[in-house]
Amino acid sequence: MKKLLVQSDDFGFTFGTTDGAIHAIKNGIIGNTGLFTNMPSSAYAAERVKDLDVCLGIDINLVAGKPVTDPSLIPHLVDENGNFKSSRRVLKENPVYKTDRYLYIFENDPFDYDEVLLETENQVKRFIELVGRKPEYINGHSVITPNTENAAKEIALKYGIENRSSALYFDDKYIDLAYFGDYEPSSFEEQLNMNYKDYILNKVLPNLSEEKISFFVGHCGYLDKDLLSLTSLTVQRINDVSMATDPEIIKYIKDNDIELITYRDIDNCF
Repeated sequence: MKKLLVQSDDFGFTFGTTDGAIHAIKNGIIGNTGLFTNMPSSAYAAERVKDLDVCLGIDINLVAGKPVTDPSLIPHLVDENGNFKSSRRVLKENPVYKTDRYLYIFENDPFDYDEVLLETENQVKRFIELVGRKPEYINGHSVITPNTENAAKEIALKYGIENRSSALYFDDKYIDLAYFGDYEPSSFEEQLNMNYKDYILNKVLPNLSEEKISFFVGHCGYLDKDLLSLTSLTVQRINDVSMATDPEIIKYIKDNDIELITYRDIDNCF
């Protein structure tokens, strides 16, 4: 039987994104989602998801909102107002040497390791406070670098978190179907015009691997004012909700004996 892991990131980013993701979990194919723990809507998200059958991980967010840690302890990660430096600012101010799948390789990693380690641990602690248990997997967000990855790995080992989402990209047991489509759209208009339903029905689902576990990642959510001020990935989140809950896609998965799985169903992915 073909196996497919479907993941929606940025859970708890805003109240609107939370509600959209909840809809996709309850009525669609989303079986895995990662919680932001540093946002004003994080507690709301943790409360809404507690009775749902979903594999709940943590998305370590270092580029949006305020940190969990006292900003004075992580001066290289925050701006003059104590907010995380945005991904756009990080990329503008630091030359990228190359990319390796999801990793950004800079001439000098803009994320100070010790500061990232401290904030990553504090976000995990906050997750445990909100949810009452450790995350089922750990995942990065937006600009992911060797320092952010190594910090996540160190904290995962310390807290016994058995899966890292990013490890899927480098493990030959898995095949990456990427971000709900051929590429991640950028402009508002481009996001508005994306048609992931056709992509999923005609390219992804008919070509799933028999030998490997397939996985792809989206960002389900509804739009709200806060989201528009925090990220350029906006309309695409609505498209992801629509795709994840589309009756034709759900029917295709059922009719073709595709098993939707979670991190609970796979060997340690670390």
